[in-house]
Amino acid sequence: MRFATGRPSREALLLWALLTAILALGVWNAHAYPPGNGYDAVHHMSYADGLVPGGELPNGTGEYYTPPGFYAVAGAADWLAVKAGLGEPHRAAQLVNVLLVLATAFLVYRLALLIFSGRPRIALAAAAFTAFLPVTVKAEAMFHPEPLDLALSTLALYLVTRLLLQDGRSLALAGTIGVTLGAAQLVRAFSLWTVAAVVLALLAGRRWRELALVLVLAVLIPAPWYLHQRDTYGGSPVFNRPTQQKPIWERRPVSFYVDPGVPDVVADPVRPHFLNRAIPTTYTELWGDYFGIWAWKGHDLTAGAKRALQVQSAAGLLPTLVALVGWLAFLAGSLRRPGRLAVALLPAIGLAGYLYFTVSYPTPDGDVLKATYMLTTVAGWAIGFGYGLDRLRGRALWIVGGLCAASFAVQLPFLIF
Repeated sequence: MRFATGRPSREALLLWALLTAILALGVWNAHAYPPGNGYDAVHHMSYADGLVPGGELPNGTGEYYTPPGFYAVAGAADWLAVKAGLGEPHRAAQLVNVLLVLATAFLVYRLALLIFSGRPRIALAAAAFTAFLPVTVKAEAMFHPEPLDLALSTLALYLVTRLLLQDGRSLALAGTIGVTLGAAQLVRAFSLWTVAAVVLALLAGRRWRELALVLVLAVLIPAPWYLHQRDTYGGSPVFNRPTQQKPIWERRPVSFYVDPGVPDVVADPVRPHFLNRAIPTTYTELWGDYFGIWAWKGHDLTAGAKRALQVQSAAGLLPTLVALVGWLAFLAGSLRRPGRLAVALLPAIGLAGYLYFTVSYPTPDGDVLKATYMLTTVAGWAIGFGYGLDRLRGRALWIVGGLCAASFAVQLPFLIF
């Protein structure tokens, strides 16, 4: 951020305004949103309470298959809140998530500036997309590990991009990347998609020493957890959950992959419509509240709430299209540029991993189709969104940019709990 004549630049002012808005929204939702309302919140809170200060892992119940990283942080925050007598202690972990999303938005801003030097418009658009995407706001307000996974994954993207774009070779920076990726795996298994993107970028950049160090640390740090899971429960040490005993290609019907859920994806974007259909369920969780943890509670959907969700779903179509087209253009221009490759590849790897996960573990109620499971890929989509807008010129820029701004303005009442 440059300063002229002692005054902050316009970009600096816009960034500070954006960060202030992110913080204000997050703090309000952490204050207003009941800690027990989020996905599997009772299990998450029980895990954290048992781990700190008791040091106990869940034994085959609740979130036993989830690594303890977030629960150590959340449990410590809650324990301190109890000692300080600050009321509902679990809100302390929600406030931690607010700070994590704030840090993530700033990292995305800095990451975009690294890639697109001198083009702050892309960076500001990407940071705003990251923080105000409804799935980010919902996850931020919950007692949930995804914001920590998102922050660590985005930090790894920023660090590997710095490493590949700088002239020198830095083992210290590579070590930090390895530690970050190892720590991320101790939060959620979905961080493995970021590990893959970072490794492929280092391979493409022929940074052999840095790659070796990153791999060693990314393997050694979470190894005790994986060994514990394998020795205790058997099966997969990454995600130990029961599944169907049939070939993976037989676990989902064709409609799971291709049915767009039209018109219900806009007309009735709540369960049980388009049950176990990947495209509409994921989309409505990305932009709305399909599973009923935010705008409705799964059984008391009012006419007003339904209209709001319909507007939400329709308003998300254009930003989604801009992000998708922008990401594809960014990917095409990054295939021969290793410095950009980790960011460009992550959305593709995340989509493939999400599809593999949701096909591998089918459930009757479709609850594996949660957009939060792809939250670690948000930085890639956000930079695609900023890049897509930046490629527009003249009247097209004003029209599409104005409509995207209107789309996010429509989202605002939904984002405030």
